[in-house]
Amino acid sequence: MADGDETREFETAHEALATAIAAESGEAVELARWMARHPELSLGERETSRRYQACLGSRGFEVEAGLAGMETAFCASWGHGSDFSAALLAEMDALPEIGHACGHNLSGPASLLAAAALVRVLDPAAGRLVVVGCPAEETGLGKRRLVEGGVFEGIDVAMMAHASDMRRAHRLFLGNQKFDLVFHGRASHAAAYPERGVNALDAVVQLMSSVGLMRQQLPRGVRIHGIITDGGQAANIIPERTAAEIWIRALDEGELESAVERVLACAQGAAEATGTRLEATSLESSSPAMWPNLPLAVCYGRQLERLGLPETGHAPDQNIGSSDITHVSHALPTIHPNFPIGRSLQLHTREFAAATTTPAGEAGLVEAASALAGTVQDLFQQPALRAEVRRAHTRAA
Repeated sequence: MADGDETREFETAHEALATAIAAESGEAVELARWMARHPELSLGERETSRRYQACLGSRGFEVEAGLAGMETAFCASWGHGSDFSAALLAEMDALPEIGHACGHNLSGPASLLAAAALVRVLDPAAGRLVVVGCPAEETGLGKRRLVEGGVFEGIDVAMMAHASDMRRAHRLFLGNQKFDLVFHGRASHAAAYPERGVNALDAVVQLMSSVGLMRQQLPRGVRIHGIITDGGQAANIIPERTAAEIWIRALDEGELESAVERVLACAQGAAEATGTRLEATSLESSSPAMWPNLPLAVCYGRQLERLGLPETGHAPDQNIGSSDITHVSHALPTIHPNFPIGRSLQLHTREFAAATTTPAGEAGLVEAASALAGTVQDLFQQPALRAEVRRAHTRAA
């Protein structure tokens, strides 16, 4: 086939995909609106998961639910080809008190919309399309459990898009090591027998002071933050138990490991200085730094160009946090681009939740679905691109 004919074939395929997106978008937008009115918390996304599964089942997907020990997790599969498989990730949980202030009511339906459009245009013999229902992103548990449960075995790439005030194809996430640090002392009457107590509150206060003093010597990309989760039970009792939850974040694995060692040394030093006993526990919701896949991100960026949507110029490491999707990125090639739903927005605020229900929010949903679907379509059609994506993942490892 001549280059011109091949280019025209790709253009025709994307035109058909745009038509499919337009035909399917109404139901996805309605689902997003329903989710905004009915937010469900991590691991309790029962009705959201049921609606996701019903949407996919009605379009010919075979759905398996209750995966990796999570009632609301599922895997929906379409197509029977063995050459290539792509997963679209559909998040679903909301935040306590402030609802869908992370925009999962847009990102989840965007993946469903992309999937619904793709089954209209792809040859089922050309590969396999999978939608993975991903609960509990906000608590950092869902995708880690899905990876450890083998849900992504046999899948070649994974992707989703996240609402933001930015448009960028390539986005990174900080590794995030989380610890519960508990100090055990000895209770005593704070007025009558203070000398007989061992004050665990002194230890946790010293820990927070030591971490604060340490920040001056940390590399620029390291973040440490935390809270005291138990400061004692009554002012007239020498606290026998106190606790803090500390998060340590960085992009660089070496810097992250070093910062973790220093924080744990601060905790142990606080215990020794106060005569208390330290109990340190690494939390399951910890996550590694994102492994980037530039060829996959570049492919997503080409879809934005086709749509006439310029990126906003934000660096991949600008204004980033952490996510459990990084577990997926270590298992297979993965991207997590941003789509804009307004200006000067901050995640995890009531203003962000409100923005998801605006025309700009709903346009962002359709944008994300269009770019995700176009990326999957290109991967199905271009073996050379698939090989490039695989090589990039191998290099990242």
